[in-house]
Amino acid sequence: MGFIARLKGEKESRPKVKAVILGAGEAAERLAAGYRSVKDIEFLGLKPLNQADNLHDMSGLQAVEVVAPRELCADIAAQCLAAGLFTSLDLPSDITAVHNLQTLAQANNAALRFRLYPIYYPPYREVKRLVEEMHLGQPLCLKLAVRRGEGTSLPEGFDLLAWIEEHELGYLALSHWLLGPVDKVYVQQPRREPSHMPASTLIMWKYAEIHQYGYLQMDFCPELHIRTSTDPVHRLLELTSVGGVIMVTRGEGQLMRMPVVIIRGKTTATSLETVPDDWREVYVNLARETHAHLTGEKPMATTTQLVTSSLNLVKAARQSLSQGDEVSCQQ
Repeated sequence: MGFIARLKGEKESRPKVKAVILGAGEAAERLAAGYRSVKDIEFLGLKPLNQADNLHDMSGLQAVEVVAPRELCADIAAQCLAAGLFTSLDLPSDITAVHNLQTLAQANNAALRFRLYPIYYPPYREVKRLVEEMHLGQPLCLKLAVRRGEGTSLPEGFDLLAWIEEHELGYLALSHWLLGPVDKVYVQQPRREPSHMPASTLIMWKYAEIHQYGYLQMDFCPELHIRTSTDPVHRLLELTSVGGVIMVTRGEGQLMRMPVVIIRGKTTATSLETVPDDWREVYVNLARETHAHLTGEKPMATTTQLVTSSLNLVKAARQSLSQGDEVSCQQ
């Protein structure tokens, strides 16, 4: 755009991207709100899952968000990829399905994105920026804590690692996204008494880089009230580096009234109170990335390596739990 045009207040026109959501329910509505808020996207609405066969009837359609039960998600995504569409879906637990979809995307020259929600949350992106800039020097330890609060319902025969596999893969993806490949994994899970809630599960890992460690602590607190507009869950991220600590005090829920990002350096503490902390920003950022990728502005944050790493971490955690020992996390 020329200087005169900018003086006149004229805005550079950006290409529109047509997008649709296949699915229904709360998750689909959240995504729809995100897409509606991005002015450069022409959102065509929510469509039933059985319309996956009719996507070619939507003139100019470029992107599809698939929101479906886990057992159907990969098959519906495959139909969208076969039509050459940008296809976005939640991450399946089956690594074979992931590889099959990636192969299909390449064969049809289509873009594939697995929705790893936490990496689209602005406070975590701020941590990523600080790490890349080595703001506090070399990172040493990443702590991820999850507490599920009031309203938590756990069925008989509850498998906590299965829960993590279904609900926390995106959160575990922060391990590789922030600090790189994981080398070794060890799980500690006390035996659960039938009449009690499951005790804390601790997944610990060692990074390929020397002197770098991380862990995820998962707790269920069914009587704990958490202020939230989405799920009753409180998250805490702490990254310890040689020069101090970076803390993100919440994700979906807010347990305590604190600034969302706190940086404690050698002699100072800095609160970043202007970083957007509403979890709904995640869905807006997903929509923005759809437009940016399809218009060639920038690549997607989700990579094959990142997806594979999070799945391998959970796989290694299961092996560690069964063997009672540290195991290798194949990358």
